[in-house]
Amino acid sequence: MTSFLKKTMLYLGLGSDEDFQELHDHAGTPTVGSTPAPPAPQTSGVTTVRPIPKSEDTGQSRLANAVRTIAPPKVSKPCVVAPVRFSDVKEISEAIKRRQPVIVNIQQADHEVAVRVIDFCSGLKVGIDGGFVKAGDDVFLLTPKDVEVSEEERQRISGSISA
Repeated sequence: MTSFLKKTMLYLGLGSDEDFQELHDHAGTPTVGSTPAPPAPQTSGVTTVRPIPKSEDTGQSRLANAVRTIAPPKVSKPCVVAPVRFSDVKEISEAIKRRQPVIVNIQQADHEVAVRVIDFCSGLKVGIDGGFVKAGDDVFLLTPKDVEVSEEERQRISGSISA
């Protein structure tokens, strides 16, 4: 006799063809799927409705109280930081703590400092789950998680820093 697990695997189509054929070849053994379905209950077309007692409450009223309106985000002016030394990144991190976008202008920084500042901002971006995009030549925009800057605004920022 075939085991229950093997029959289940065959029913799900997970067995080999030989096992499936062996199951059909057994005389007197019901094959998978050969049991008749139970008859559908007869309905008279009348539906009864009963009120749901408080003990069976589905929680809809609790969910309705959990929904709150969220105030629109405050428009914040981006902070412009032009680091010359690596210690100037403290100003970048403080602005990000205030959930304020930061324009990082590294045009005046030495190459080594600029690389360290970009590395710091990249790590900060990952830490806050925000954004860090190039806005112009040696100008970057670091944004918190819930702040989005439009393409027109990026172009405006790029134009005002370069000029």
